[in-house]
Amino acid sequence: MDRLFSLLLLAAMFSGAAFAAADPASADAVAQRMTVLSVKQEVAAGDARVTQARALLDKAVRLTQEEPVAIEAACSRYVGHLHDSAHITAAPLELLEALAAFGKTGQPLRDTLQPYVAARKAAPGRSHAEAMAALGKKK
Repeated sequence: MDRLFSLLLLAAMFSGAAFAAADPASADAVAQRMTVLSVKQEVAAGDARVTQARALLDKAVRLTQEEPVAIEAACSRYVGHLHDSAHITAAPLELLEALAAFGKTGQPLRDTLQPYVAARKAAPGRSHAEAMAALGKKK
């Protein structure tokens, strides 16, 4: 059900006037989509949450040397994995935050996102904060 909602929301965003002039592959558009999917409501491009997401995305791009849309796709895949494998509701921005906080220069996306997923599944409350704390202790 969450996936269906996410897909419908994404389709609505692409057809909306807000994205008519924007390049869907631009970092700004990616940051806005990830924010919308994370907060589950429309947000303006100038919203502080989008600005914060853009900063995380820029850091993740620098660390991984991947395109913003590749990072968006990886975060979305792992959100789906958490939901399907452990019934954990996660947000794309949570995975982006983990990637920006624990990614290493030149390290593939999966080498950061898989340990985050494992930490999230192992955490007693299965929360983002617990997973981030567990990964921080490993650093």
